[in-house]
Amino acid sequence: METEKNLAALELAVHRLREAEVALNAARTDVETEAVAAVQSGADIEEVAGLSGIAPGDLRQLSADLGEIPPR
Repeated sequence: METEKNLAALELAVHRLREAEVALNAARTDVETEAVAAVQSGADIEEVAGLSGIAPGDLRQLSADLGEIPPR
């Protein structure tokens, strides 16, 4: 019985972790998309890099990979 309780608690924790990972990945994608859009619209790449935590070279690569992002 105690083992079943421990496993249930573990399953719940794993479920919360999976949900958090999905949310983190979505937030990371949002930051990358918004950072690229900002650079493409003329924002200073160093300033965007500082705010987003994405290295300038990575921003350039993301911009090339994503192509032009339409304005919102």
